[in-house]
Amino acid sequence: MAIENTLLSCKNTSIVKADRDILIREILSQQDTLASALLNSCYFGITATDLDGNFIFMNDKARELLDIQKDISTETMHVSEIDPVRWIDFKKIIANREPQIGVPIQKGIRPLVANRTPLIWKDAFVGVISIIQDMDVFDDISQRLFEFQELNKQVEAIIDSSYDGIYVTDGDANTIKLNRAYEIITGINASEVLGRNMRDLVRDGYYSESVTLKVLEKNGVVTLTQKLKTGKEVLVTGNPIFDEHDKIIMVVTNVRDMTDLVNLHKQLEHSIEMTLAYKEQLQQMQSLGSDFIIASKGMQSVFDLVQRVSDTDTTILIYGETGVGKERVAEEIHARSRRNKDGILVKLNCGALPETLLESELFGYERGAFTGAKREGKMGLFEVAHKGTIFLDEVESMSLALQSKLLRVLQSFEITRVGGTKPLKVDVRVVCATNQDLRELIKEQKFREDLYYRLNVIPIYIPPLRDRGEDIPRLIELYLKKFNRKHSRKKSFSRDALERMRSYTWPGNVRELVNLIERLVVITHSDIITLHHLPAEFHTSGNFDDRCLGCSLREYLQNMEIAILRDAVKRYGNARQAAPHLGMDPSTITRKLKQIKEP
Repeated sequence: MAIENTLLSCKNTSIVKADRDILIREILSQQDTLASALLNSCYFGITATDLDGNFIFMNDKARELLDIQKDISTETMHVSEIDPVRWIDFKKIIANREPQIGVPIQKGIRPLVANRTPLIWKDAFVGVISIIQDMDVFDDISQRLFEFQELNKQVEAIIDSSYDGIYVTDGDANTIKLNRAYEIITGINASEVLGRNMRDLVRDGYYSESVTLKVLEKNGVVTLTQKLKTGKEVLVTGNPIFDEHDKIIMVVTNVRDMTDLVNLHKQLEHSIEMTLAYKEQLQQMQSLGSDFIIASKGMQSVFDLVQRVSDTDTTILIYGETGVGKERVAEEIHARSRRNKDGILVKLNCGALPETLLESELFGYERGAFTGAKREGKMGLFEVAHKGTIFLDEVESMSLALQSKLLRVLQSFEITRVGGTKPLKVDVRVVCATNQDLRELIKEQKFREDLYYRLNVIPIYIPPLRDRGEDIPRLIELYLKKFNRKHSRKKSFSRDALERMRSYTWPGNVRELVNLIERLVVITHSDIITLHHLPAEFHTSGNFDDRCLGCSLREYLQNMEIAILRDAVKRYGNARQAAPHLGMDPSTITRKLKQIKEP
């Protein structure tokens, strides 16, 4: 207590040196043996001096470093005896009471460094305490620090040079590191997420779900697809890092941009669809040929117009009766266009599909868009026809709602898949066809007027086969040759059969002619197809005597009988009701009528 009172008086008053020395030594003498043991166990040297620079304490490490042999408890030793040059600096701390850090001490050839601070006891300045260390220790620490910094730089360079994004959190899901690739892939800047917890980032909509939290929950590796606030979709894999106690201390997440994978998938899907379309077209060309018959004036006009419009991107509307060859004209338009080099012709009969299926066929659909949809989604025909041409037959069969979507495509050339939200640009030429009068359908409010004017930029009318008599012999020759080759036959038509076919009205147009020729090539026994082999409808029009000119008596009577039977069945409704009027058994009438179908 007496010491404390004396120190308090020292705070504001000057005391003589002898009293001060006695005071300091009394302070040191009151230190217990445990404190002394602790100070002597330190790896660095500790010294204490009074305000005159005399040592009043020195631990064992300080004695070793400074090579001190004196017993300062019994002998006086001054700081200048160790380093006379530094005594001037030492006096400065006594004068201004400011610490001195990193002061070099030269003791022999051993470089030392000291940190000096004022020694304060009960708010009284009584001396100076110094911490002394060997400079070699600092050099070793400095070298290790440098090596650590270099290693850290290498790790940073490796992380930043990674093509994949890398995102690192601690064991509590706090963000501590992410690389440049992550910022590029995700569009999320480091400043937005560093230091923030994953739970908060998910809550704020940065991520649809957190792979880090899944890893912490599962205590293992997790892979999932993340949707980001930037609208991107990425594939992420979280990997836990454990300490020696199997506790997760970090989660390292690899992030891969799925855009490239999605684009590759789309390219593959597009290639597959194009391959199938090319295969279908090749089969059609092999079976039907690629000739374009233009013997008649009507078809010559059509051909001239096709030549003028083929190499443009203008929308075309082809109209005419069923079976006149509208699809064949569309093929010729595409074949003669520049789009034949970069894209394909995609064809769709709108009347052959229900509305819901038609929409998905045209525009495609995203995965999960509806029950039964492919898991990965599907490209629409507009995407398949990119850089090429799409041909929509029986366009009038579309519902008004689907007509509206087609109109938007023609206006912007953008499509949106069923179940999707992102519009996709398409470069495609649209050719449509109809066998209806669209203006009448507009009046009946079954077809959109604005769509009609969008489609009818260049109308092409194909006349019926009955008005193209000059084309019939050429068509017969063309398809007879094709079907002979297809079915390995050597059939030909007799002169009277050809004349009858040329004079026939062909209500089914070219399609009816093609089907008839293939049927006759397949089912007739003889190599010469005569008038007798033609179906009954070729024998029930015009003057009967003219139709049987050149026939044998047997053929003449048979044709007459068939004509009478057909007229009776048509008049009375069926064979059973016609039988009493003909005086025949109904089964006989039916059998005779069936016979004419099998030459």
